[in-house]
Amino acid sequence: MPSVLSTKILTPPQKNLLINAGLSLTEYNAIQIEVLELPQERYKEHYPHAIITSQKAAELIKRFSIGKCYCVGDKTALSLKDDGFLVEAKANNAKDLAETILQNYRNHSFTFFGSQQRIPELSEMLRESDIDLKEVFVYKTHLIPKQFNRSFDAVLCFSPSGVDSLFKLNASLDSNLICIGNTTATQAKKYSKRVYVSSKTSVESLIVKAVQLLRP
Repeated sequence: MPSVLSTKILTPPQKNLLINAGLSLTEYNAIQIEVLELPQERYKEHYPHAIITSQKAAELIKRFSIGKCYCVGDKTALSLKDDGFLVEAKANNAKDLAETILQNYRNHSFTFFGSQQRIPELSEMLRESDIDLKEVFVYKTHLIPKQFNRSFDAVLCFSPSGVDSLFKLNASLDSNLICIGNTTATQAKKYSKRVYVSSKTSVESLIVKAVQLLRP
């Protein structure tokens, strides 16, 4: 039976997608999120154009006054809309979002909401093109390394930080790395040549990719 390691605890329906496809599952949380306390002044400001690249950031900006959102991923966009935010633009990854902003919104000033450990690709692209960008860090990511004395046919990878956490104690791990987006895949390629990307930035799409790859 092909084996899958998930670097994030899955929901029961998500687990069933793997098990019903004849795959065995091992799971753990490779990272832990720490919500940061911000000065009250931050919440009194208005942010006309906000960049949100993760679902966790989308969950943590409810108290902020935001005009338009520019985000990464279908789930992030849906979460923002459910909370009453206006989603102006959506992309599948940070690089594509930066390119969309450069092509269509370069006259605006932006505020990025996210983790202190964010991959700086988007910020660097905007600043290199003289886009005004501020960053508000609403959470911090902690690595939770765990060693595995066995092999897996595939590993589900959900974030660049999760990839780093996985390989901190498993440097010799030789598995197919299935990533939720291109930003995570870029980090995974530092550790392996066997990297695959889900068609959408959702856990379900990631699982579908694993099933397609491993099921006989």
